Amino acid sequence: MIKKPLIFDCTFREVGYQTGWYFDEEFCRNLYVFAQGKGIDYVELGFFHDPNHDKDRGYFRYCSENQKEIKEIFANIKNRVKITAMRDLQRPMTPLAERKNGVVDAIRILTRSHETDFEVLKRNVNDIRSKGYEIFINFTSAGYNTMEQNKAFAGFAVENNIPAIYFADTESVMTKDYVINTIKICHDAGLKVGMHFHDKNGTAEELNKVALEQGLDYMDVTLLGLGGKWRDGNLSIEYYLQQFGLTGGYELTHLKNELVEQLIKYHKHSAAG
Repeated sequence: MIKKPLIFDCTFREVGYQTGWYFDEEFCRNLYVFAQGKGIDYVELGFFHDPNHDKDRGYFRYCSENQKEIKEIFANIKNRVKITAMRDLQRPMTPLAERKNGVVDAIRILTRSHETDFEVLKRNVNDIRSKGYEIFINFTSAGYNTMEQNKAFAGFAVENNIPAIYFADTESVMTKDYVINTIKICHDAGLKVGMHFHDKNGTAEELNKVALEQGLDYMDVTLLGLGGKWRDGNLSIEYYLQQFGLTGGYELTHLKNELVEQLIKYHKHSAAG
């Protein structure tokens, strides 16, 4: 029997490219409540970008600058499901606020595999840890990595007491062997591992099935499988529910319609290419 991994819902972060990270508060709360009822473990908002370098986006683009506003959205409903955001090391960021002052529980460090500087990465790990957050590292454009590179990334995580790392198939170039070998490298090192599959060529579900068979620990999904800077798609919440014998019910039907309305309403703010 395939074990259920921990699930990240990345709808806000990924679909944010198409809405400028603007979402109605009611939709935000409805998605969080749905996640709570369907065994989703994390809901990811967006980024910690600097508004001086990346202007005129919604709250979830600037999670340090808009802590008060974000807290007001979720404070009365926040429960088991953790809230996360990404810290993109190769983009301008704002100083990180203390975890205790907001509703964000965990930070996923985004570092492009080929641009990763271990000294910069270590400084950010230490800063995030000192502020009280749970930490993940996401190595993006990871499908081009050699296994030696992935061993080095796993080694860094072990040396710095990072319990879980992610590999994102940003360009949809991973193969079954890549997935199997990378998961084995991480598990052999005592690490938990997640994979984020984009679906440019329709292989995301097939590769995720292989990953689940290998004991994948974390899995990313979005509502309707939408999102991405290049509109290249993700695994869908519907796919996750089907894999583990769950149903979305009327709540899922309602959410899907709401998401389409958000895309129409905020399309003029799109940052998707």
